[in-house]
Amino acid sequence: MPIEHTARIGFERAAERYERGRPEVPPDAVEALVHTLSISERSAVLELGAGTGKFSRLFGPRAGRYLALEPVPGMRALFRRQLPHIPLVAGVAEALPVRAGRFDAIVAVQAFHWFDASRAMEEMRRVLRPGGAVGLVWNARDESVDWVRQESRILDRYDEREPRYADGAWRAAWKDPPGFSPLELQTFSFVQRMDRATALDRFLSISFIASLDAQRHAEAEAAIGSLLDTHPETAGRPEIELPYRCEVYTSHRLPGPT
Repeated sequence: MPIEHTARIGFERAAERYERGRPEVPPDAVEALVHTLSISERSAVLELGAGTGKFSRLFGPRAGRYLALEPVPGMRALFRRQLPHIPLVAGVAEALPVRAGRFDAIVAVQAFHWFDASRAMEEMRRVLRPGGAVGLVWNARDESVDWVRQESRILDRYDEREPRYADGAWRAAWKDPPGFSPLELQTFSFVQRMDRATALDRFLSISFIASLDAQRHAEAEAAIGSLLDTHPETAGRPEIELPYRCEVYTSHRLPGPT
C-alpha cells in the first residue's frame, strides 16, 4: 500500500530539516511509556514510522529487541547513518512485513494520523502477542502562546486538508476498537529551546510545507522568517522557546484470535 502523497514527498525533501528541527519526546514521557507498556530487556518492540530515528535512539535501548519501520527512503537513509545498530526495514503500517505474534509492544511517534487506522490496527493486533501494548505519541505545539498561534495561522494557509493529529480524525477507529482496550491519555508539558535557524527548520519540516512547489515554499519560508524576526517573543533572541504538550496514548491488545 503506498503512503499518502504529501507524506512521501514532504518527508523525503525535508528529512535533514526534520532531524535538525523536530523535538525529541521528553524524558518523563519516555519513562511513562516504559512503565505503561511494561518494557524490559525481555521485550520485543516495533516502531512504526520511525523517521530519522529521533525516538528510536531514546526507546530502543530500553527493549531487548527493537525493530524500526519507515516507508520514506530519505528518512531511512538518515536513520541508518545515525543508528546502524538498530534494525530498520521499509514498510507501511497497513501491511507489516513481520510474522504474527512477534512483538510485546508497538509504538508510533508523530505518525498514526498518517495511517489507514482500521487497516493499521488489524495489522498491529496481528503482530502483537496476547496482552501486548500500543503507544501512540505526539508532540503538539501549545497554541495558547501568541507567537505559536500566529505561526499556526501561517501554516494553515498552505494546509490542503492533509491528515493532521490536531484534526482528530485518527481517533474514530479507537472509539470502539476491535481487539483493543480504549485509549488512555497522559500529557507532559515541555519546551523546545532553539536558535532561529533551528526554529525555521522546525516549521519547514512539516510535510505539507515541504511538499509545496518552489514559489509557494519560498513564500511560506519568508512568512515564517518574518514572524520569527518581528514577534516580541522571538525577535532577536539567541534562544527561542517553543512550548509543547506531549500527548501519550496507550492501549492493550485484548485476548482472542487475530
